[in-house]
Amino acid sequence: EYRALFEKGKKWVDENLFNGEYYYQRIDLKDKKILEEYQEEDSLVGSTLQAYWSSEHHEIKYQVAQGCGIDQVLAQWHANISDLGQIYNKNQTQKALRSILKYNFKRSMQDFFNPCRIFCLNTEAGLIICEYPKDKPAIPVPYAEETMNGFEYQAACHMIQEGMISEGLEIVKAVRDRFDGEKRNPWNEFECGSNYARSMASYALLLALSGFEFDMAKGHIGFSPKINQENFYCFWSLNTGWGSFEIQENKIRFTVKWGHICLNSFACSVFKTKQIETITVGDEKVSFAVKDGCVRFESAIDIKVNEALCAIVK
Repeated sequence: EYRALFEKGKKWVDENLFNGEYYYQRIDLKDKKILEEYQEEDSLVGSTLQAYWSSEHHEIKYQVAQGCGIDQVLAQWHANISDLGQIYNKNQTQKALRSILKYNFKRSMQDFFNPCRIFCLNTEAGLIICEYPKDKPAIPVPYAEETMNGFEYQAACHMIQEGMISEGLEIVKAVRDRFDGEKRNPWNEFECGSNYARSMASYALLLALSGFEFDMAKGHIGFSPKINQENFYCFWSLNTGWGSFEIQENKIRFTVKWGHICLNSFACSVFKTKQIETITVGDEKVSFAVKDGCVRFESAIDIKVNEALCAIVK
């Protein structure tokens, strides 16, 4: 029942809210009746009409409408992290990301007008919240011209997930160049306030660039690096432990620095192109079988603190 509801909604969104370049908000800004049905009682900012209707422009205020929003396919980014499958049509999602790069990414803010908060200025680069290639509302969605680090990291990470690696990294570099320790504090990527939590979306870059996958119920972990495939090193962290993963020439090493982890299977993109000679945990050889780049252990292995799973390949 829930799957059928999802499929129905997915089909409608893909068919009705994609304009050929990106997903948009389907709304008639001139239709005052949209607001009138919510007129039952006043809110803290007055009635719905007072808050959202511009009598000067005869238009609904604060809407994305035909704009290209920075977070229009955020749900797909989140689904990718959790391995939930496609929320939107894949080709349309990739087109939307390319449109976000095309319209929202300003490689210099020098000639761009921003009436809101100045998080990015002069020759600095940034990804703005919402750009209007055409039909910009008189009073658009709030913060449309701002750059906000958390949104930028999310969009950049999603691009990396979808294969736009250099494009995603260019956006990440734009953020970090702004917070370089000279112009701004590198440890305080502020938005609405100092040390704003939304920048923690940047943690997903670690998952995307390492091609990290984990299934606690199945006891499975895997890595498929998107950069530096021949010489790769990264950090990983889970509920029972944390450690490092590295690829060096013919050796793959998965180390537990704290805690432990119990595994039934271990995947690595290297296993798809190279043959595994041996796998050890500590000093003990491990029996295994390989299929489609995934190692399945004969029996579950428990890797303890300061132990490593090592695979030698050729």
